[in-house]
Amino acid sequence: MPTWAKQQYENNGFSISKSEVMGYSFAHLTGYNPDIDSGADETVWPYGGLYPWSKFDSNSYTLSVVSSSASDTGSVVVEGLDANFNAITEEIDLDGLTPSSGILEFKRVNSARYKNGAAANLGNISISADGVVVAYIAIGLGVALSGVYTVPAGKTGFIITGDFSVQKGEDAQVRFYTRPFGENFRIGHMAEAYQSTYRYDFPLPLPISEKSDLEVRCALVETNNTRVTCNFDIILVDNSKLRR
Repeated sequence: MPTWAKQQYENNGFSISKSEVMGYSFAHLTGYNPDIDSGADETVWPYGGLYPWSKFDSNSYTLSVVSSSASDTGSVVVEGLDANFNAITEEIDLDGLTPSSGILEFKRVNSARYKNGAAANLGNISISADGVVVAYIAIGLGVALSGVYTVPAGKTGFIITGDFSVQKGEDAQVRFYTRPFGENFRIGHMAEAYQSTYRYDFPLPLPISEKSDLEVRCALVETNNTRVTCNFDIILVDNSKLRR
């Protein structure tokens, strides 16, 4: 990226972060999967396996939260999308080992975090839709580290950078999938890494249309229990701000 373009982007990015640019916002996503086995194809999220998109394909649901520790009695703040793919947020009180439910219906879950003053979550917290885990806050991490995201209605997402890392001594292939609304998942970006971090800064930010799903998956690891992480940054622009 030319120096002048980099400086312009950094200045604009700072203004967006400070909410000084009307119609622009951002999302930063971090994913973590601590246990991918040889031959597996898994989403980069701590619950393991592939993310259950099919659960949301035909319906929206109220969410249930529960911890594996009786000491987790704070709350879980969930950010996602409703049946019309508009952004919604709900705070659901935790009751330790006893499941508790919210009242809003979610069509997608984009993030979740544990809220309890300065205390970290002592158990694994599951956020479920009709009995299926759709977000998972691992012990002590405080947030659901899921490499998945759905662009809200009325917005276009522009991916500006992404990275993927594999633990020491291991290798893996990262597959960045996109699913435009009403279509199928397909690979939008792919790379491989060996005991290192792969990073890609998009010289031209990659546009993702409204209601599209994003997912980072890992494949072709050679050793069981391989740890991987991912991060990606998205600028969200109101469609009314775009030239047609």
